[in-house]
Amino acid sequence: MLLLITYPVTVHYGVLTAAYIPAVVVLAAIAGLQAGNRTDGFRILPALLAMTLVLSVALLLADNKYILLLWPPLLIYFGLAALFAVSLLPGRQPLVTRIATLLDGALDEAALRYTRRVTLVWALFLTVLGLISIVLACCGTREAWSLYTNLLGYLLILAFFAVEFLWRRRCLPQLPRRSFTAFMAALVRLDPGSWRR
Repeated sequence: MLLLITYPVTVHYGVLTAAYIPAVVVLAAIAGLQAGNRTDGFRILPALLAMTLVLSVALLLADNKYILLLWPPLLIYFGLAALFAVSLLPGRQPLVTRIATLLDGALDEAALRYTRRVTLVWALFLTVLGLISIVLACCGTREAWSLYTNLLGYLLILAFFAVEFLWRRRCLPQLPRRSFTAFMAALVRLDPGSWRR
């Protein structure tokens, strides 16, 4: 977790000072730690991690290191979007539905419809964040891209998560009532391997 927090800080530092090696070292450490994890039947995530590792090596060798720093955040945004989107395919359980079932047990029809829609909204939201990052990389300054990608994007995800939590409490009063802190604690206790089915 500390590495995930450290990475955006080191990238932003690299963009401001042109010292990119700390970001590459942190990214390589993250890729190394993730390499040993299994992702039962879901093959997109290992591919994204492998690409990140390859890009890290390329970053060490490239002349224009800033260009290569654009890829890891895009892999995160679009990788997470794919995780939500793939769960909407026929024969799969939507990701938010799966998590809600693990937390609260069997869901009624209203909750099933709601969690399916929220899964779709998360997929679209994360795709939009990735597209904004691309636009800023192409049309904005390096500093604006870095500020958005390494700070504002994550704050937007957190804000979206909090707003959806409050909206869910209003739309689905039949579900168990938890504080946001208790909900986050319960979510963290779940085995991520159980999220996929």
